[in-house]
Amino acid sequence: MKIVLCKSHFDGPISGADETLVTYAAELRQAGQSVSVLLMYLHAEEDQYYQRLLEGDVPVSWIASNLTQNSYGAGRRIANRMFYSFPASKNFFRRKTQPMLTAMAERYTRQCRDFFAAQQPDLVHVMTPNAGAAVMIKAAHDAGIPVMYQELGIPYHPPEFDYYHEFASVLPLCSEIAALSPLLMNHCREELPPHKGLSVLPIMSHELVNGATPRVSADERVTFGFAARMEELKGPMVLMNALAMAGQQNHQIHLNLAGDGSQRQKIAVQAKAFNMAGRYRYHGVYTHPEERRSFMESIDVFVMPSFTEGTPNSIVEAMAHRKPIIASNVGGVPDMIGDDSGILVPAGDANALAEAMIRLANNRDLRERMGQAAYERYQQLFSPSVVLPLMLETYGRLSGNGHRVQNSLTQELHPWAIAHH
Repeated sequence: MKIVLCKSHFDGPISGADETLVTYAAELRQAGQSVSVLLMYLHAEEDQYYQRLLEGDVPVSWIASNLTQNSYGAGRRIANRMFYSFPASKNFFRRKTQPMLTAMAERYTRQCRDFFAAQQPDLVHVMTPNAGAAVMIKAAHDAGIPVMYQELGIPYHPPEFDYYHEFASVLPLCSEIAALSPLLMNHCREELPPHKGLSVLPIMSHELVNGATPRVSADERVTFGFAARMEELKGPMVLMNALAMAGQQNHQIHLNLAGDGSQRQKIAVQAKAFNMAGRYRYHGVYTHPEERRSFMESIDVFVMPSFTEGTPNSIVEAMAHRKPIIASNVGGVPDMIGDDSGILVPAGDANALAEAMIRLANNRDLRERMGQAAYERYQQLFSPSVVLPLMLETYGRLSGNGHRVQNSLTQELHPWAIAHH
């Protein structure tokens, strides 16, 4: 089977969508499938996701000219600096630049259609709702290639993402729309135009764990971990407030942070104001799976206090490392952790988050039970051995070529496969 995974561009350096695409591509390639990646705009040569595709022997193609890519890259760098310096400018800047981005992408409609017509893949799999992705969907449809669009979050979220209304107009051209969990599929059913095909295709993550025993501290310290973009919607300031409250009751509570974003300096200021500067450690941005593994092995509990989410890659990675989860009760997160592998808290509620941190910090047995349950849910829902067969079944069903791909992996039905509508 010949598959083209499509995305407008790499969002790096921290992108769950990029991570999902690269993991899918690598696993499909390893399973012996003919898979390639098509970008509208090629990212920098040193981009970690691009490099990982090359290391995995996955062909990468791109549509836009070098001049357009350079202009696009320069614009993104300027925008990122603006967002870091003036976070409130993000919505205004998006509204002003969206018509330009749409026009830029639409200039490449013919080249994109010609690419698909020449390649003749069995299926085109498109991710991320932006102007480049819309062009790819239209171009593949015009070339007579079945298209699957995968929604990696929640439609129309965050609410200020006005472009989704325009993007939704191309979704009827898709053979199927896939969501990341049953709850998220329901969001798609409720918020998107009626569609004949809705299904679930989860993210997956490699198991990069040395040994099977949970981390044991040399002292009584309990380390919580946060790894994400340090932006308002990810809730890092809520986490710092919770750390201050929890730390007053348990002096062994510490925090490890990984990532970057416009709120990183605010986090440092907040920690100092709360007299918590000595209780947290900033790890920077990890750019390689080994660094991700090292971070996960350094913590006892993973925390994701987001205001909106799909099914975060970082939670799956923590589950694969036997870490209990504390997370906001949003998006597809309840589908991920169930009732036994973590604690759900209301988004934005620092008091509830602090209580959950104290509860786990004070009970090693509970941490170990939840960590083991998290690992078992990872194996059942997000490991390549269960997600890849579902992916191949989906591809074979949509390609219309009668292929039913044979592979050596387990053929047991994925627990979420029954959500297909």
